[in-house]
Amino acid sequence: MALAHLLGPESEPGGQIVCAAADRENAGIAFNSAWQMVRQDPALLSRVRPIESRKILHHDKSASKLSAISTEAYSKHGLNVSFFLADEAHSWPASEARKLFGVVRDSMVKREHPLTIVISTAGEGEGTLAADLWEYSLAVARGEIEDPTFAPIIFAADPGDDWKAPETWAKANPAIEAGFLSAEEIRLKVKRAEFIPRDVADIKRFHLNIWQNGAAEPWIDPAVYDAAPDRTPLENLEGTPAFLGIDMAAVTDMASVAICWPDGTGGYDIDVTGFFPADGIQARGERDQADYQKMVKAGCLRLTEGNVIDQNVIFEHVLELAERFQVQEIACDRWGSVGFMTRLQDAGLTVAPFGQGFASMAGPVNEMERAILSGGFRHGGNLALRSAVGNVALEQDPAGNRKFTKARARGRIDSAVAAVMALARAQAGGSVGLVYNDAALRPDGFLTIDLGW
Repeated sequence: MALAHLLGPESEPGGQIVCAAADRENAGIAFNSAWQMVRQDPALLSRVRPIESRKILHHDKSASKLSAISTEAYSKHGLNVSFFLADEAHSWPASEARKLFGVVRDSMVKREHPLTIVISTAGEGEGTLAADLWEYSLAVARGEIEDPTFAPIIFAADPGDDWKAPETWAKANPAIEAGFLSAEEIRLKVKRAEFIPRDVADIKRFHLNIWQNGAAEPWIDPAVYDAAPDRTPLENLEGTPAFLGIDMAAVTDMASVAICWPDGTGGYDIDVTGFFPADGIQARGERDQADYQKMVKAGCLRLTEGNVIDQNVIFEHVLELAERFQVQEIACDRWGSVGFMTRLQDAGLTVAPFGQGFASMAGPVNEMERAILSGGFRHGGNLALRSAVGNVALEQDPAGNRKFTKARARGRIDSAVAAVMALARAQAGGSVGLVYNDAALRPDGFLTIDLGW
């Protein structure tokens, strides 16, 4: 296609054909393929002037050129692109991807028949250029969006397909039937992955083209989490005892407030609101591989003015919840929030300081897991919470007690932390104290004391 636009039937005077990739080495792959084709055909070779050191092919008769560029080093000056090949877009650095893609695409409006082709294996995370293009492709393919200028061609397994089945491999790899990809090689990798769970995500991503969100070894299967029953309408919960969990943040980090309503039968309704400084939210989302703008539109993430978190906004939100619902108790992260807890107490609210160690977290983590797996965790499809649960990484002490750990998480887990804190107080019935104080709630095994605050 690139050569067709350089000197073939799709060429035009002064054409600019751009092959872009994450780095110079990858950018050269498409260029080298085109150059090899030219070298093997005397007629083409006589019409093309190469500058191999700069990865450029010139067609002097039409004053057109084919060039390879990378997100590492490119100039936005003088672009007037007629054909754009974006190779392995999932690997483009978040800080440069939208910039390069936008500059090239904007330059194409001057052309009568411009063409963009994006080629990519599945990536990971949300909020990146590649993730947005992937979601848009799926929406067009499903008929949810009508866009006659956009033609998605997708070879991928569905998330629910059996990743160990040969028919699933064939679904995502037409090259198997064509004879230049070995199904046996995939079979061997799948066999190894059955014994090395960390490899499963790579199998799904690189061989089945299934986009990956969250941790490499998810705490909860996303399909199980998404299958939760509908949450009780919030207006129907106004007279039901509720418990809050607040995971506070550093000045530029995310804070989360969760509210949990136990139903008395082992089930819970839950809602979460995250808080972030508004400044730089787009760049932050790309860096975190999270679609924060989508969360804002869904109402589960609120932006506070400026570049630091505004605790006053969080405080007012808590007061609004307490006014609307029957809030019994608020579990509040001890770390860095003494002043905030004092404000809540001065407002007449009951506050339970909550640590992040095994003693505080082990029982509630087990209970949250049980509720999710049994269909008793009704989250209402909250996007902030789903993203956080998908990112959760667990840490285990010698006795087998588990807790969430931010240090090992792939992305932000603040909303999941707030949710488990709220659930902990709901589980304890509002009596301020640790889960180990209640024999009915105490996890099995030895207790390892964690004095971390």
